Amino acid sequence: MALFLPLIFLMSFLSFFSYSSLATDTLLPSDTLSNSQTLVSAGGVFELGLFSESSSGYYYLGIWFRADASKVVWVDRDNSIVDSSGLLQIRSGNLVLTDRRQVPLIVNSLSLANVTNTSATLLDTGNFVLKGADTGTTIWQSFDIPTDTFLPGMKIGLFGLNTTHQGFHILVSWASPQNPSRGLFTLSIDADDHTKISVWRGDGTKMNIGFWNGNGLRFVFENSTGNINNFSYHSDEHDVFYTFSTTKNYDLMWFVMASTGTLDQYFMLAGKISNVSHALCGDSDGGNTGRCLTSLPSMCDDVIFSEMNGLLPSTTSTGSIYVWTNDCETLCKNNCSCTAFTSLHNGQPGCQLYFGSKQNLLKIIEKGAGSIYIRGGASSDGKKRKLWLAIAVPLASLLISISVFSFWYLRCRRKHKEDQVTRRESDQARLFQMCSNNASPIQLDEVRGANNMELGRQKDQDLPFFSFSAIKTATDYFAEANKLGEGGYGPVYKGKLLLEGQEIAVKRLSKISRQGLEEFKNEVSVICKLQHRNLVRLLGCCIEAEESILIYEYMPNNSLDSFIFDSTKQALLDWERRMNIIKGIAQGLLYLHKYSRLRIIHRDLKTSNILLDSDMNPKISDFGMARIFGDNDIRVQTKRVVGTIGYMSPEYAMDGLFSEKSDVFSFGVIILEIISGKKNIAFFDVDQSQNLLGRAWNLWKEGNGLGLMDSALHASCSSSEVMRYIQIGLLCVQERALDRPNMSDVIFMLSNESVALPHPKEPAFLTQLSSTDADSSSSRQRYYSKNDMTISEVDAR
Repeated sequence: MALFLPLIFLMSFLSFFSYSSLATDTLLPSDTLSNSQTLVSAGGVFELGLFSESSSGYYYLGIWFRADASKVVWVDRDNSIVDSSGLLQIRSGNLVLTDRRQVPLIVNSLSLANVTNTSATLLDTGNFVLKGADTGTTIWQSFDIPTDTFLPGMKIGLFGLNTTHQGFHILVSWASPQNPSRGLFTLSIDADDHTKISVWRGDGTKMNIGFWNGNGLRFVFENSTGNINNFSYHSDEHDVFYTFSTTKNYDLMWFVMASTGTLDQYFMLAGKISNVSHALCGDSDGGNTGRCLTSLPSMCDDVIFSEMNGLLPSTTSTGSIYVWTNDCETLCKNNCSCTAFTSLHNGQPGCQLYFGSKQNLLKIIEKGAGSIYIRGGASSDGKKRKLWLAIAVPLASLLISISVFSFWYLRCRRKHKEDQVTRRESDQARLFQMCSNNASPIQLDEVRGANNMELGRQKDQDLPFFSFSAIKTATDYFAEANKLGEGGYGPVYKGKLLLEGQEIAVKRLSKISRQGLEEFKNEVSVICKLQHRNLVRLLGCCIEAEESILIYEYMPNNSLDSFIFDSTKQALLDWERRMNIIKGIAQGLLYLHKYSRLRIIHRDLKTSNILLDSDMNPKISDFGMARIFGDNDIRVQTKRVVGTIGYMSPEYAMDGLFSEKSDVFSFGVIILEIISGKKNIAFFDVDQSQNLLGRAWNLWKEGNGLGLMDSALHASCSSSEVMRYIQIGLLCVQERALDRPNMSDVIFMLSNESVALPHPKEPAFLTQLSSTDADSSSSRQRYYSKNDMTISEVDAR
């Protein structure tokens, strides 16, 4: 952040000083932190509370210096509050934010508590820590999700490298001095050389701004001031990171990755704060230009290593460090300060790098059965003459070859580009026709224009085209941190449109997916004609080269299965919310089956395809498998069965017959899953054969239907309502399609509690459906999925 902030931003922070503290540094389960209250660290250094972002009026949970509230050091960027009604409290052991919408926003969502007795403390280091009250074990801490500020004791780097739960700590600048959302500049350990620190700009420009020289971290902006030696570097098979401590000359020192692209260094002494802004770039706008890179050696004089017998000293005081990697030569070669290296011989990957002078190295080499590889050895002039000869001869031949080859290359390249444009325009024209009421088959000029827009509509066009460059910018180049999940189609990323500021969900076709262009076209042709509050809204699509991308409205609460099957999040869905979700799904299905411009059978309805918006309203998504029914169609048979085991109706799974009643069956499974908090296909009783439907039926026959209910609902539900919803669920999963109600009947039963319900018969699939059962008909192709991932092949209609 810049030192001098705009006046309006400073005025928005004046309200901090009128806050009332809880007179404590700790939040307990019995406490509630409102917008007008704060936590203060024990030594009075830091303060935590909700602050208002001046441009939008949103409120964020943040940590700032008590002596200067404008110096915000941490922000919960992912959970913004719409007004001043925000509250922070501990629920079920987790830190939860709420506002007037009463939607629970879990601050520690990446590391959920497995105990309910927890407390959260703001430390004098600026770290906000959630711990188990009984064990004292750290569950989550703000230092693990830095924003733009690097505080002493914080770690920047990569973690869990050899595990399935890899993580990274990076700094991302604010969007502007007034806006704490993610900006253009990212600081982190370099992905190729972990001894370097790099800064990336939003357009992909990268600059190395610091490297480890064996004694400390050397920054490119350091001149006569020397190294900042209070940094330390750690590398092993699991973690690689930098951390630092405050020098003895100051009470506190820290760094900020500013929104302008500078690295600002702050100092606190006797309560007063000063700063130095380190320019990483040569232009006036703070952008990364080629001139900046000259501050760091761009190439090394010596690229050849000579071998010598012996061992490097084992102490780091001699100017060497240990790095956990197999490619020691590349790592040393790419760091011009590295003089020599040796591979470790303990059966594990790793090497020792030496950063001192060659003269000193020859004096300290120890005897032993090892090999040391020392950079170069010939004089600088000799190497330059050899390098010139090595380059000059092949260069002359290369110039002759280029003159002959260039004509044919350019011709082929132009032809390839024309073919590529033709294929892309052909695909775009077909998609254009799918979503236009009266579109002519040839309207390529309009398609070309739409392809270069970020988001816009053309005449008679219902679905906008996004450019691939706009999608890359919106998702921060498909950053792993923005990945929401992955299904049979491919990965889904969170993004934000640069101009509109609208949050979006981006579904990108995976190159290894068995779902392809047919599903892409199918989803576009189906969903672009639909408008309902319980259906996810398709905002546009992108087709460029090999890319096929769908852009949706962003659902901040992810999918329904992430709540009802999570033992921690289940408590956040009380009975009232679960009823509203069931009713919302029913309304969306009724629209698809009866009231939309097209009659549509979804064919892959399941909890992971039900998304939840910020108010926990359900929205049906993923129409890649949907089929459009004619007005006179009652039931259709397919040779290729698609769907997810546990949700498919018996007539569809066994014979390929599907109709509206197929979706009704899936809806019935979802009702029982919402009530029980258990997956149908993953549920086992004591004999390891009975699924959720069998369990529900047996309990119903015994008059103990409430035994199916999720234990988290006991305090919030009406037993009569639960029994009624279980009965409706059982009616929807009847074995014969004729015995199931249609969605109009379901809506009526859900809305009229006084109307008596018919008694259900024994439902279908009371035991687990095995692959052998499913494939009893060898003449029919079936594509089932496990782990809620649909893998399929769609046949032409």
